[in-house]
Amino acid sequence: MKNLNEDNLDALLQGARVIEEDGYGIKVACLASGDYLKLYRRKRLLSSALWSPPARRFADNAEHLRRLNIPAPTIVETLRVPSRKLNGVRYQPLPGDTLRSHWQALDDERRAAEVERFGAFLGQLHELGVYFRSLHLGNVLILPDGRFGLIDLSDMQISGRPLARWKRERNLQHMLRYAEDSHWLTVLHRQNLLSGYAQYCGRVSADRLAQALRRLQGAGEH
Repeated sequence: MKNLNEDNLDALLQGARVIEEDGYGIKVACLASGDYLKLYRRKRLLSSALWSPPARRFADNAEHLRRLNIPAPTIVETLRVPSRKLNGVRYQPLPGDTLRSHWQALDDERRAAEVERFGAFLGQLHELGVYFRSLHLGNVLILPDGRFGLIDLSDMQISGRPLARWKRERNLQHMLRYAEDSHWLTVLHRQNLLSGYAQYCGRVSADRLAQALRRLQGAGEH
């Protein structure tokens, strides 16, 4: 991980376009080179970010996904700015649109086919042991070649073995926190999601996912 001082960081950000920021400063920027820079701020004196920086997790997960033939950003470098309690990852972004944005432009028939493909992709992730806590349709891209890719990767574990049932259910719960995602996946195109999942994981796993959907929807109605 490369150390920068404040002047180095300011020079890197010269001419950059801010993509996301909060009350503490820039979170994501598109640099003049076209690379993206994602910054993580350590907000507590004692934090897991000291020994496991989110930027390093992002970079490691991106490389692991690419070895699994799942599209992910290409890492340029990871960096640290000790004086500002920042760590960051510089990467080449994936081309494409988020699924949420892409699906908004589709009619129901075309979206149904896409949800079935996404169901198969979700099954692939689960069978490969990819537990993506930040999984939602804003963090899945559809690439120009039609494949799906993942972004915002720091909150991810890759075990190398199929996910346990509770992790699959928890992953589903993460996606259903977003009203529009939930409506597409559990109301309009529920059977397409389960059909796609069964294609990759088998009918038993798809039936368990259906049971989890019913439980989660029942909990949400109370």
